[in-house]
Amino acid sequence: MTLHSVSLLRRVASVALAMFGFTSLVNPGTASAGEYVGDDQAVVADAVRALDAFERWERLGDTLAYLEYVDARDDTAEHVALGSGVSPDELKAVWAIGDLHGQRAALAALSQVGVPYKRYSAEEGVSFDCSGLTGYAWGRAGIELPRSSRIQYRSATRLDRDQALIGDLMWYPGHVMLYLGIGDLVVHSPTRGRTVEYGTLSADRASWVRFADPVATNSDQG
Repeated sequence: MTLHSVSLLRRVASVALAMFGFTSLVNPGTASAGEYVGDDQAVVADAVRALDAFERWERLGDTLAYLEYVDARDDTAEHVALGSGVSPDELKAVWAIGDLHGQRAALAALSQVGVPYKRYSAEEGVSFDCSGLTGYAWGRAGIELPRSSRIQYRSATRLDRDQALIGDLMWYPGHVMLYLGIGDLVVHSPTRGRTVEYGTLSADRASWVRFADPVATNSDQG
């Protein structure tokens, strides 16, 4: 089975979950739309732990490392959910069915929460602009993206909202983000004076958003 086929199967599973009501926002939580978390060391630590375990599993084929990855990924999802006001169980479920590249990209971006915004920057642990963060995150997943937000979106395969999975690009003119799999939950590097952060887009911002999948395009080209 090709990587593209796996991605499509995961999207079918995501739609099935949605049909059974597993992707609604049900937990009143601590944050509302338009509010973001830009200082969450628990999320950073868990995301780093997940990435380290994934890389060990990829390098060594160690089943224990994969189980460690799943545990750290779920811990990351739980902290993100609690910080953004969504159901931890639902977020864990939608992350689990996401493409592994998308999971890894999202975790890479979350590992940089708290890193300052800087225009034209893409330096781990130092600073990012919006497309610098998405390019860095997908690079950690083994897929190179173009530098600008518009070209990143245009070079990927466009998706309907109900097809989008964790790690997919969310774009509106002038800005690109990574989708976190539920509602309008994102991780991004927004603007000067802020940091890499996660949270739910406001309704106004969300109405402009378009989705795209870098995995499908790259696998098709390969």
